[in-house]
Amino acid sequence: MGSSLNNKLKEPSFHFARYWTIRGLTASLIVIAALLPVVSALSISFWLEGSYNWREAALELGVACLTLAIIAYPAFFLLNWESSEAQRWDETHQDFRLLMDQAVDMIFLVSSNGRIIEANQKAIDILGYDLLELRELSTLDLDIDCYLHRHPKLVRKMQDGNSVIYETRYRTKNGTRIPVECRARVASWLEEPHYIEFVSDISYRLEVEKQIDESREALEKTRNMLELRIAEHTCEIRKQKQSREMAERYANSIQNYLEKLIDSMPSGIIAVDEQYRVMQWNNEAEKMTGVLATMAIGEQLSNLFPTLAHQILKYANKKDLLNHNLNFKFSTKINREPRVLDVVIYPIFSLREEEQGEVIRIDDVTEKLKIDETLVQTEKMMSLGGLAAGMAHEINNPLGAIMQSTQNVKRRLSRELARNQVVARESNIDLDSLNEYLNKQRILEFLEGILISGERAANIVGDMLSFARPANQESAQVCLYEALDAAVRLSAKDYNQRKKFDFRKIAIRKTYSPDIGDVIAQKNQLEQVFLNLLINAAQALAHNGPASPLIEIIVRREGNYACVEIIDNGPGMNEATRKRAFEPFFTTKEEKVGTGLGLSVSYFIVCEQLGGRMSVESQPGKGCRFTIHIPLIRKDKQDDNEHDEQIELPL
Repeated sequence: MGSSLNNKLKEPSFHFARYWTIRGLTASLIVIAALLPVVSALSISFWLEGSYNWREAALELGVACLTLAIIAYPAFFLLNWESSEAQRWDETHQDFRLLMDQAVDMIFLVSSNGRIIEANQKAIDILGYDLLELRELSTLDLDIDCYLHRHPKLVRKMQDGNSVIYETRYRTKNGTRIPVECRARVASWLEEPHYIEFVSDISYRLEVEKQIDESREALEKTRNMLELRIAEHTCEIRKQKQSREMAERYANSIQNYLEKLIDSMPSGIIAVDEQYRVMQWNNEAEKMTGVLATMAIGEQLSNLFPTLAHQILKYANKKDLLNHNLNFKFSTKINREPRVLDVVIYPIFSLREEEQGEVIRIDDVTEKLKIDETLVQTEKMMSLGGLAAGMAHEINNPLGAIMQSTQNVKRRLSRELARNQVVARESNIDLDSLNEYLNKQRILEFLEGILISGERAANIVGDMLSFARPANQESAQVCLYEALDAAVRLSAKDYNQRKKFDFRKIAIRKTYSPDIGDVIAQKNQLEQVFLNLLINAAQALAHNGPASPLIEIIVRREGNYACVEIIDNGPGMNEATRKRAFEPFFTTKEEKVGTGLGLSVSYFIVCEQLGGRMSVESQPGKGCRFTIHIPLIRKDKQDDNEHDEQIELPL
């Protein structure tokens, strides 16, 4: 290794001397070639004339110098280029040599006849030959099996530009045989065909493989012994298996019975362990969450039903300490519909009376709450009937006197009546001056306000009387489309600056399903219901409404009922306001803007007189949806235009 390093250190000076020797020799030859014509001219002149012709010699010397000047630079340039290329090739050869010496495997550069041209330091160290000895050998001298010589297909494969890999044995200088793996291919960067071979010593790998084979044989013996022992226990296992199968069949039958029992329950049943991992998930729980039982078992409850898990944490401090039970209700959305769920949680105890988990029972009580809410609202309406009749009778008498007296005052101040002119002349009063005075003092405006207020009070009394008894007009067959369109036309005319809403700025969108059918009702009452809802929506849109107010009217059929939905995109209501929306005299409007009877009268007309249903859905910031269900005329009773018997409230 030391001699190789010394050779590498001496190589630059050797190359330097070689390059400049060639250059100097070439320059000398050019100078001699340039001076030959001068010498020839002197020799010829001396031979012919017997003396030297120095003038001609000087001329020849000038021509020679000129020729030398013309030829020297290109020649020197070509020599310099050739020496640079040779130097670069030598440097590349040195780098290649250094790279070969740093390799961890043996590397050989071999001629097409198998003669070794180059070998790296690793080959010298492993085989024991020096570089000169290796250059005198061929791969057939090293390869004991002469693998490539006996497999000409591999040589043809290399000649086609492919790499070949094979295993053989190499002989070292001292006669030792080592197993090797060869990877050979054509050295395509050389002008003449050569092969480059990468040879790895695989002695250690073969030794490891031998040990693995020995271990495999030992494992095979052990496996045979285990098979014998297993065969000895097979009979006993079969006996135990038969008894176990009988017990499992019995346990499976009980488990299937319990699962069917739980799945058939109308409530959602979820069993969880102490870490709230799901152990049981029945069919009703699948319907509520849309998660199959096979996917739910073993999962955390918070991942499957996050709303329920949050509510359990919220109400955990309200658990019954005596019975360890927990009961609460919460609102959520199932299939994009708002629902109210009643949850009961009770613990599971083991034989040691230790808590092993909990059972969660979930019931959908949305419809039950709606029925309860309807019953409460109906009870309020019935209790108000008697009060409304008495109040209307007591209010009508003074109200009639006020309105009649106000009308008489306006008539007796009028200039058009002849009797007023006669009385004024008898009293020396100028009616024109008197009316000018009344206008300036706004007395006539006050009288007009008294009449408007009286009419409004009369309308309120009329609404109150509708609670006490049905209207006198007989019911008839009414088309819902016509009633809705009439209500929209009436609402469009209800514009007043004091009411602060304008139907002309509200978009009305109608969606009518075809062939809904007619209903039995009084058309004016039905229009009153729709008008109340439209005005209520317009007032909501005027108060903190959106930039693009919209009222949507949807009519469709649901079984034997016509469903009418009036939806607005206004500010909406909170839950407390929504529950009191149909209460008489309850209003969120400012004083003198609403009486709180519009929705309650509409509710009474729909539920009591038409035999239908009316409800409202709303959330703050998401608008309101009023839904009305009115019975349709059955086809077998189309000729019968009489309405069902009305319920007469006690007066």
